[in-house]
Amino acid sequence: MKILYLDTSSRISEIALTEDKNILFHRILNDSEGADQLVYRLKLSFNEFNLKPGEINNISLSSGPGSFTGLRIGLAIAKGISLVYSCGFIGVSSLDILANIFTSAENIISLIPSNPKKSEYYFAKYKKNDGALTRISESSSGNLNDILKNDSSFIIKKEYIQFIPESERRIFSEYTEKDVMTSQIELTLKKISANNFSDIEDFMPEYVENYVPKN
Repeated sequence: MKILYLDTSSRISEIALTEDKNILFHRILNDSEGADQLVYRLKLSFNEFNLKPGEINNISLSSGPGSFTGLRIGLAIAKGISLVYSCGFIGVSSLDILANIFTSAENIISLIPSNPKKSEYYFAKYKKNDGALTRISESSSGNLNDILKNDSSFIIKKEYIQFIPESERRIFSEYTEKDVMTSQIELTLKKISANNFSDIEDFMPEYVENYVPKN
């Protein structure tokens, strides 16, 4: 079984392809490339491994919240491949992916910037025991100072740590570059095992579906 993974939820996009749990390739795009270069990088990677889009069985998309433009581009690519080649589609919350990086913790808060200049962030609370991630709050948005008052383990994507005040960065967990995609792969495989596929016809990124832009 071949699964294509797309993460266009932030300014640094990632793509990967697995076959029977083995990672065939994992690419982290340069900051300057952006999500609009995704198709080109996919084509290069497929050619390198002599693969064709029709060989893909399932597609996993990091579904936000996050970059409005990036999420729409990722969904357009995923929807196009899924509909043309009849692939299964799995949407995975970007907040879930971050929280799942933890091996074990009773109180986890993952954050994604909404409007970092105004200290506004999307966030959700979790716990992880025995490898099982459980969301213990609805995803929401709030002020960074209020969010950080929680007694929790915090995590945010590396490219966004710059928006966190230096005095607060020490409370954010560190991780390696490969951990975000590894987490997405793990959650995707669990969804497939549970036959928990998303409806590609009606699916919307979490940013679009659950949040109303503020004036």
